[in-house]
Amino acid sequence: MALYATNRSVQPFDQLFDSILGNGGRLNAAGSLMRAPETDVVETEKEIRVVAEMPGLRREDIEIDVESNVLTIRGEKREERTEGEKGRWHLAERRYGTFTRSFVLPRDVDGDRIEASFQDGVLTLVVPKSERARRRRIEIGSRSGQQPSGGSGHQA
Repeated sequence: MALYATNRSVQPFDQLFDSILGNGGRLNAAGSLMRAPETDVVETEKEIRVVAEMPGLRREDIEIDVESNVLTIRGEKREERTEGEKGRWHLAERRYGTFTRSFVLPRDVDGDRIEASFQDGVLTLVVPKSERARRRRIEIGSRSGQQPSGGSGHQA
């Protein structure tokens, strides 16, 4: 399978910051850290399935597009607390902000037929493979001892 996540760095130092801070240790456009969603990618004979956990997001907070065989998922989780609320904040660990996650799809997928569903904070994308990318069994013909039509098979 040739599906590559494009927001992950291969540098050990960057991976360390990604594991500690999320999003490669970078601030997003809003100035806050929002970790890209944890994602599973599974390939079957007929499709590639991308499953991403997005707790706290709503369907309308997520945008998905495909361009030049790059599948991109964008989202935004808005902060729920407002200044001036009664009470004091003692702990605020949840992350808010925007994220972008991109995957390079194999050439032999049918990008026009990608299906997306979102339920209980889990986004599921089904990327069907094109017919030519699917495995098919080739039968071996029985040509043993048979001559091609049109003569003895020897030319003078």
